[in-house]
Amino acid sequence: MSSAARMRLRELLETQQCVRCASVFDPLSSRMADDIGFSVGILGGSVTSLMALGVPDIYLLTLSELAEQARRVCQASGLPVIVDGDNGYGNSLNVMRTVSELEHAGASVITLEDTIIPRPYKQPELNLSSIEEGCSKLNAALRARRDPNLAIVARTHAQQPLESILERVGAYSHTGVDGICIFGKTSKALLEQLRSATDLPLMLIDYNKPEMSLEEMTQLGVRIHFNGHKAYEDAVKATYTSLLELHTGAESGSDIGSEQNAKQLISRFAGQQEFKALSEDYLGPV
Repeated sequence: MSSAARMRLRELLETQQCVRCASVFDPLSSRMADDIGFSVGILGGSVTSLMALGVPDIYLLTLSELAEQARRVCQASGLPVIVDGDNGYGNSLNVMRTVSELEHAGASVITLEDTIIPRPYKQPELNLSSIEEGCSKLNAALRARRDPNLAIVARTHAQQPLESILERVGAYSHTGVDGICIFGKTSKALLEQLRSATDLPLMLIDYNKPEMSLEEMTQLGVRIHFNGHKAYEDAVKATYTSLLELHTGAESGSDIGSEQNAKQLISRFAGQQEFKALSEDYLGPV
C-alpha cells in the first residue's frame, strides 16, 4: 500500500494542480479523508503530540512515538500521507534514523525543517540552523531513503528578510530534495520571487485565511496547500460538548460549553500555561 500511495503522491507533485491537504491524526481520519476524495493528508507533529501525550507542541514527542502514530495513520488507508519530521530529531545522523523509521511506517512524504529544536537555554522559541547544516541534514535524509518514490521535502521557517528565504530555498533545492515547504503567512509576491530560486514543487503551510485561490497558487508552483488542523480541533470541541451534555443531562445540540472554542479547550487540557511557566523557570527568559 505504501508504494502505491507514494506513486500517487509523485504524480501529484508532477501535475499542474494545487490541492488542499487534509489533517489526519488517527486511522479513522485517514480513511475518512481518503473516502471523501482528498489526494493527500498530513500527520502534524503538533497533533501527534496532543494525541500521544496530551501536551502542547513543545517538542516533547519522541521519534518512536511519532513513528508509531504514523504507522497507524499510513497503513489505515491508501491515502498518501505527509509526515512532519520536525528537524529530524537531532543532527544529520539522527535525520537518517528518522527517515528510516518514517519510511518503514509508510510515509509518502517526510518534511524536514531548518529549526533548532527543542528550544535551547535562554534562546528565543524560533531559532534557525545554518544553511550549511540544513543542507547537510537534507543530504543525509536522501542517503537514508531506500524507496526512491518516498519524497523528501525541505521545510523552512525563514520569513524575513526576503534574501534569507531565497538563499535557503535555493540552497536546499540544490541538494536534490523533491520539494520545498514554506511555513507561515505567504504572499503572492513572495511566491513570485521563489520561482527565481527554485523550480521544485512547493508546499504551503499557512494557518491564516488563504489570500490566493488554488488556481493562483497552481500558477505559482504550489502543489499542496495545508491550512491547519481544523478537523482535529472540531473533534476536540465535539468530544468536550458531548461529554458535557452527557454529564449535565443537557439536550444534544444545546449551547452548553459554547463559551470555550476548540483552541481554548486544547490549550486548557494540554496545559499550555503550565508548560509556559515551566519554560520560563527552567529555560530562562529570552
